Amino acid sequence: MYLILKSTSLEKLSLVLIVFLLGFFASPRLPVAQVRTSAPIILAAANVRLPLEEIAVHFERLSKIKPKIIYGSSGNFYQQILNGGKFDLFLSADEHFIDLLQEKKVVQLGSVVYAKGRLVIWVSKRAFSEPVKLEAIQNTLLSSKVMRIAIANPNLAPYGKATEQVLRKWGIWQDVQKKIIMGENVGQVAQFALSGSVEIAFLPVSYTMQAEMQKNAYVLPIPDDLYAPLMQKMALLSKQSEANDFYQFILDQQNKKIWEKYGYTVP
Repeated sequence: MYLILKSTSLEKLSLVLIVFLLGFFASPRLPVAQVRTSAPIILAAANVRLPLEEIAVHFERLSKIKPKIIYGSSGNFYQQILNGGKFDLFLSADEHFIDLLQEKKVVQLGSVVYAKGRLVIWVSKRAFSEPVKLEAIQNTLLSSKVMRIAIANPNLAPYGKATEQVLRKWGIWQDVQKKIIMGENVGQVAQFALSGSVEIAFLPVSYTMQAEMQKNAYVLPIPDDLYAPLMQKMALLSKQSEANDFYQFILDQQNKKIWEKYGYTVP
């Protein structure tokens, strides 16, 4: 059996279809921004890798969108953004680089401090069989047992800058220059430590939370008054809705425990 439509019926059907399609695309309930599913591109300081990866997993589970996260040094990312790189969100390891971008009118969509970081000293058990005390660390750094000290580049990484401040306050910055091995970011410093290439490394506390980092080392906290507060700031770089959603999700109270688990303080 076949259904035969007269021309008048076809014309009516066509008219109904056209009206439906116009209503569909014009509907205020389905704006393009809501149906878009492109992943935001995130630049993140290397020190936040562990907590941010956990947060990103939760975000993906809820939104079905997996952020594309690139880790590195805040200074390098700052330069890439200034050079016109197209990114959606920047998580710096301090306030300085975000503030510079705001002064240059590159960041105009919003910024906020998302966490406060802490600097610690990682001491290899291979070099020191007995625990090293913080009170003796200055002499330890100068001793013949310590051949190599890993730090992040102070010009690129806020944690490297904080390390320089500590060593200068102790009055040994110049004395340890020949021992220093610089990583471009704290991730590279952690690699130096894990590989056994150095006896001592200055790292964010978050990196030392890993079992593999604690297994063969002593971890010494550094008093906060020896370096400028590591108030870590992030900024929106685009109007992409998914980037804004991730920005807000990072600040959500449910993620506070994740930051604290890795040694950060949440404002």
